[in-house]
Amino acid sequence: MIIEYYTMDDIDRETLRKYRQIFEIRNDGHVWNSLDDKAFLEKLGGYRKDRKTGVEGLTLAGLMMFGTGQAIREKFDNVFMDYRNESEVAADIRWNDRITYDGTWENNLFNFFMKVTPKLTEDLKKPFKLEGMQRIDETPVHKAVREAFVNLIIHADYLMDAGVLKVIKRSDSFEFTNPGILKLPLEDIYRGGNSKSRNPHMQTMLRLVGFGDNAGSGFPTILETWKTEGWVEPELLEDTNLNQVTLVMKMVKKTAGESAEKSSESAEKSSESENMKDFKLSERQKQILLNLESGVEYSTEQVAEKIGLKGPRTRQLLNELVDMELLTCTAATKNRRYIKNPKES
Repeated sequence: MIIEYYTMDDIDRETLRKYRQIFEIRNDGHVWNSLDDKAFLEKLGGYRKDRKTGVEGLTLAGLMMFGTGQAIREKFDNVFMDYRNESEVAADIRWNDRITYDGTWENNLFNFFMKVTPKLTEDLKKPFKLEGMQRIDETPVHKAVREAFVNLIIHADYLMDAGVLKVIKRSDSFEFTNPGILKLPLEDIYRGGNSKSRNPHMQTMLRLVGFGDNAGSGFPTILETWKTEGWVEPELLEDTNLNQVTLVMKMVKKTAGESAEKSSESAEKSSESENMKDFKLSERQKQILLNLESGVEYSTEQVAEKIGLKGPRTRQLLNELVDMELLTCTAATKNRRYIKNPKES
């Protein structure tokens, strides 16, 4: 997507210089290192010329990642970037540290990422470890937190009417919120292996300087790291009313009861998934069944909110499941409710 009338004059040269410096260190001898800034951005997907119309300019990714704050605010005055450290809040203290637009920095995405990331990880434990003669100052937890931040940037919907890229650090958790709803069902995201970034050029830009991955393994890596630490599983929460997604990563140990409950729930879902193999179900139909409890009545609106889909399409899917006798519906059309049939013993 070309952002018309936005040219190389709208790029913050200092931001791009810092990016290119990191790129050259990580990619010594790369053929792109000798290109001028415009050609370099074209290779990254940050600048493009439409061959049919001849229109050229910065892409959404190029402007948001490397643009001047003024140019970004002119075009995307609906998007805000906000980091807050709430580790030691009190009645008269709402946050201990904050990074948002205040006129002291060019508020593009790359600057936001580079300013906030060190603050997120500065208090994490760094056990003494050598690899050869070099000290390793980074743990899997550091990488998981950074991966969560990358996900926030590459999955955000910057074309919405309003939205905040919000990062909150607390004494025992991290919280990442971005505008836009999920592009995949929750179970697919937790399972991994699929990568449907809303902003693939941004994903490439970050990956080429060592941040993030294109293989759809980012979120499962976060889950595995938290599991290894014995912490409660990170939660991915979709709010279809506010059109935003929040990832909550608590650094809190699981209790024995929580572990047993989780194992039981996983076994039940696994059994349920096995039963689904008897039917040729779409991913959306499976998502509905996995989100409903047997014997409980649900309206179309309630189910639509659970799966992040619009009402008419959800109603169609529900009626298809009724035809398969996997759901039962009440007789009334206006106030129809759907009930998940209990599994046969």
